[in-house]
Amino acid sequence: MQRISGIFGLENFSTAEAVETVSKMLSQEKEISINSEVWSDERNLILGAAGHSVVDSYSGDSLLLSGEIENSLELIDHLKSEGVQVENTVLLTALKAWGLEDTLKKLKGKFSFAWWCAGSEKLVIARDRFGIKPMYWCAENEKGAIMFASEIKTLLASGLISRKVNKEALIDYLRYSTVHGPLTIVEGIQLLEPGCAIEIQDETVNVLRWWETSKEILIKDSHSVKDTLLNAVKSKLTGDSPAIYLSGGLNSITLAAAMSQLSSPPIKTFSVAFEGSETSAKNEAHKISKNFATNHTEVSVTKQSTSKKLHNAIDQMDHPSLNGLRNYFIATSAKEAGHSTIISDLGCNEIFGENPLFNTSVQLMKHRWLTSWPRGLRVFAGSLLKTISPGNASNKKAEILAGNYFDLEHTYPLARQRILDNQIKKLTPSIKLTRNRIFYFVADILRVGQAAFSLPFLTKVSVLEMGTYLANTLLRDAHTFNSENNIDFKTPFLDHNFVTKVLSFNDSVKPSLKEIKENIDPNRAQNHSLSSNKFPWELKLEGIYLDFHAEGIAALSDLEIFNKKGVDEFDNSLLTSTSQRLSLSTLGHYFKQNKLS
Repeated sequence: MQRISGIFGLENFSTAEAVETVSKMLSQEKEISINSEVWSDERNLILGAAGHSVVDSYSGDSLLLSGEIENSLELIDHLKSEGVQVENTVLLTALKAWGLEDTLKKLKGKFSFAWWCAGSEKLVIARDRFGIKPMYWCAENEKGAIMFASEIKTLLASGLISRKVNKEALIDYLRYSTVHGPLTIVEGIQLLEPGCAIEIQDETVNVLRWWETSKEILIKDSHSVKDTLLNAVKSKLTGDSPAIYLSGGLNSITLAAAMSQLSSPPIKTFSVAFEGSETSAKNEAHKISKNFATNHTEVSVTKQSTSKKLHNAIDQMDHPSLNGLRNYFIATSAKEAGHSTIISDLGCNEIFGENPLFNTSVQLMKHRWLTSWPRGLRVFAGSLLKTISPGNASNKKAEILAGNYFDLEHTYPLARQRILDNQIKKLTPSIKLTRNRIFYFVADILRVGQAAFSLPFLTKVSVLEMGTYLANTLLRDAHTFNSENNIDFKTPFLDHNFVTKVLSFNDSVKPSLKEIKENIDPNRAQNHSLSSNKFPWELKLEGIYLDFHAEGIAALSDLEIFNKKGVDEFDNSLLTSTSQRLSLSTLGHYFKQNKLS
């Protein structure tokens, strides 16, 4: 596992104490041995790494890197062409030669890093374009220092940060089953946002946004996408032979088609099967494997092992997320199948508009004429809808009908919301509802004068999905559980050249993923049902999963910030969906595991 951490500002530390603190952070206070290094300049900072680190003995500069710079050879050639000798790591050499922003714009890959520039006594922490690798930092702690780490648990292991729940973040989680950066569920800990860097010098903290997807999109009517995707996949086929998780969906079929063209057969694939749970996606995985002649492994999860695995997932979870359990079972299944590298389809749905939210957004836009109705009539229609078809979907439609706007700023946050505000008030009556952070994010990114304002409608939705759900749920969870299980996951759909190329199409001519798949392999990539895999607890809470859920609800109800009666009524309501219930119980398990209050 790559784990990095550091402390800047040692005025209130002895050197020995600071070194001990960083060592505790790297081990996360567990009685395990990890291959780590701790370095200090004896005056300003302590750096620690269980991963890649380098110190330039001549300049005193040092670098901690979590992740991978995929175009290192290109950077070396570029540096040499300018007469720069690469005597240590290419990233540190590039930073010293080109400076921070120019270097970041030349990088390809997934990364977060910390760079100590000794000459100017400046600390820089930075993160990749889409947030594949996380980075957290904190200036609110007992010692008044600035601390940073690649995980929340690493910061908590310092023992210097109060384990208090951030109430604004809690409301955000209840709404969306995750917390959107820069906030985290822990008071005082912030997430460095994707495409951003922070420069810290003396007592000044400067945040730099070096990448913004919407500014990189140039709208065109036609160009080749297939070759760009094949190049993106090819760039990931380094090191250990990677495997694909076959979800049964179109995304994994497309990856299988691409890898079959680029790799020596057979390519490796795997899937997950739960004892007693037969799904169409299980059969679909075998069908895909047979069609592409893959070396396939089906990892079986027995009922006997499930309870332990569910609790292990909570133990590994770095930040609460409804999506986390799913990622845990995929990562551990990859490990059990003997794979150390997997090719992930993350980003595909957000770029190609393959999830239901895109269609929902389009339909709402088409029905914006409803705002011409008197508001009283719209409120009545919403009430009638809730009576005829009670449930969360009707509740959302009723709220939209009661509003005065059908634009993305107002419909997108509500379409994404899992638990509505009137329900949250009953769960946490002692906490005042904070502003909807997604509404302000959308309003800011789509305001007049911003690059995203003039983008095609579906491209706008893609940009919003990448900045919210992808960055703050999918990628964070994938990183956490793959890292915990020593799995290197690669994301060809998030190659920035591929992303900007796909998003540069006008809506009317934008190619579908199905078209691209058939262009890659027209003979074999046909006749699949395209059903994405559902895990047992996503279908119904019963047996082991119901017991696990009940434990989490009990833990949540014990906290003072929650109203036990409100939690029980919400959990037992026939109108509460499985995902809403699991969102709460996962949070309860996380709070109990990490001793947050």
